[in-house]
Amino acid sequence: MSLFATLNPEQNGYVQVARNSPSPFDIGACFDAAFAALKRDFWNLVLRNFVFMLVFIPIALLSLIPIVGQIAVFLLVPPLVIGFGRHNLKVIRGEQASFSDLFSGFDCFGQAVLMYLVMVVLIILGLLALIIPAIYLAIAWSYSWKLLGEKRGSFWECMEISRQSITPHWGWALLLFFVAGLVAYLGMIACLIGVFATAPMAGLMHAAAYERLFSPKATA
Repeated sequence: MSLFATLNPEQNGYVQVARNSPSPFDIGACFDAAFAALKRDFWNLVLRNFVFMLVFIPIALLSLIPIVGQIAVFLLVPPLVIGFGRHNLKVIRGEQASFSDLFSGFDCFGQAVLMYLVMVVLIILGLLALIIPAIYLAIAWSYSWKLLGEKRGSFWECMEISRQSITPHWGWALLLFFVAGLVAYLGMIACLIGVFATAPMAGLMHAAAYERLFSPKATA
């Protein structure tokens, strides 16, 4: 395995579209798209995100249990992230989303777990070198999960598609992550109740940015 994956012509096409996208991480446009999607099916979205958090948070807390808990997190979190991404992409595209989409990522189980392992190892190496490479890779690989969920290639190829696609827009991508995180955090300030609306918003903002990055019509 080389340092970075070699992409096929179709995958290079995805990258070219993303590189030429004029403003995929436009904060206002991503917020507006997420808000419009949230309004279309507000209560169902809130309910699905609430159920997802009821499942995801206890699993994430298993990492506090040495060895057994950490193995459980390692095996369960990646497929859940894939499913969450698929669900949000359906919502932002105006397609019919359901509870089953949230947990559909287990059809990519092997590739998802491998991608998680490789990401963690390489980001840790980046931290050991300097913190800057780790931050760069964390943002550059952030849409690998959605690409894998859409079966755009192997985990290694999806990581490379994401890296090449986001790098020209990296600063704006970092800003979007900050703003989306702030949106989610504001819900926590509101006695934790608001998070049931702001957490879906944050996820949908990333789905909107992904669409704008890889679908030229989304920025039209």
